[in-house]
Amino acid sequence: MQSLKNVVFIERNCCLNVGGPTPLPPLLAITGPRACGKTFLAQILFPSHRHIALALPSEATRARLDPAAFLASQPAPVVIDDVHLEPRLIHHLANEVARRPCPPAGYVVVGSRPATIEAAFAAALHDRSEQGRLIRIEGLSHAETTAARPELTIADRLLRGGFPAIYADRSSEPWEFMRSLVADHLARELPRQLRVDSPNDFERFLRSVALRTGQVLNKAALAREIGIAGSTAAIWLDTLIDAGVVTLLWPWKPSQGRPLVRSPKVYFADTGLCCHLLGIRTAAELTDSPHAAALWETAVHSELRRLLAAASPAAELIFWRDRTKEADFLVPTSRGLVIIDVAWTEFPPVVTTKRLLRIRSLIGEEAVASLAVACRTPTGQGLREPAGPSVETVGLDDLPGLIGNTTGPQPP
Repeated sequence: MQSLKNVVFIERNCCLNVGGPTPLPPLLAITGPRACGKTFLAQILFPSHRHIALALPSEATRARLDPAAFLASQPAPVVIDDVHLEPRLIHHLANEVARRPCPPAGYVVVGSRPATIEAAFAAALHDRSEQGRLIRIEGLSHAETTAARPELTIADRLLRGGFPAIYADRSSEPWEFMRSLVADHLARELPRQLRVDSPNDFERFLRSVALRTGQVLNKAALAREIGIAGSTAAIWLDTLIDAGVVTLLWPWKPSQGRPLVRSPKVYFADTGLCCHLLGIRTAAELTDSPHAAALWETAVHSELRRLLAAASPAAELIFWRDRTKEADFLVPTSRGLVIIDVAWTEFPPVVTTKRLLRIRSLIGEEAVASLAVACRTPTGQGLREPAGPSVETVGLDDLPGLIGNTTGPQPP
């Protein structure tokens, strides 16, 4: 556990800057998907804070019925966990820190359902941003899992995903952890929030979404497959997005004319959870699975999204698709667009190079900084057409250097 604690602390403390020259604001929110290490991180960073969890029904009821009395009984410094169960408490906390002096990070709230907490935080502190700060974390990054378990293969990492508990206990089985997560959270807590009549339908919906990771979303087809109304499928999908279980990637929108594609692509946030829902139990099964390429693309998407969210200023990842050509990711950087395709291979075919060069010419050569294929190559190499620019082959380790630390404006 100690080695993982150091890995998590080293990378994630950078975004919090605990102990830095600039003190933290009095109200701090830590949010992210369930089981991504939020509570553990709060315990590491604020060991002297008292801890209270709204998962206890009595505490949640007190916070909802009489928030003033609840806060009076929980003076700073305190960590309030599971705040997603009572997100309106954030409004009362914002008023509390505005009324009276409070130490840096005197109130630390922790909760899942990132979209709900981010909206509540923005509404509570819309004109007092200096009094609060919101930090969103995901599962462990590729760098963190590599530091914790350097001996794992790429297939092993995809199978395990980024949940810290799996890396903290070397004897734990990813399959058992994922089964518990699906049973306790995805198949019970979320259906309760939605008042789902048939949890079995919701679980089938989850598995159907997992089958579509990396694909353009078709809500109507998804609803027909489960036998539910299209509006129900839309609500269920929004709930998974709110919980940080899945994310959407939107297509390129040209400055003039109609978009090439209107619908987004859907990705699972964690490859390990996606593997579990697809019934993949071992690294060998993953390697031989027809879903291996989609899972690899999901992993690359997760790393790129994390890098862009941490960049300054943050930028939005997009994709390109027309009737004959597709590039999996367009990354805005200070040097221009980086076009990245994804291939579950060590040696991408030449046809990939030709396709990326055609997309580059359609976007405009002056707007494109570089072309790359994210693959399983052990060493980088350049794929080159005669008299054409080079297309780099990169692995997950190479993505930070490829896109750089800062981003430029969004593409026109």
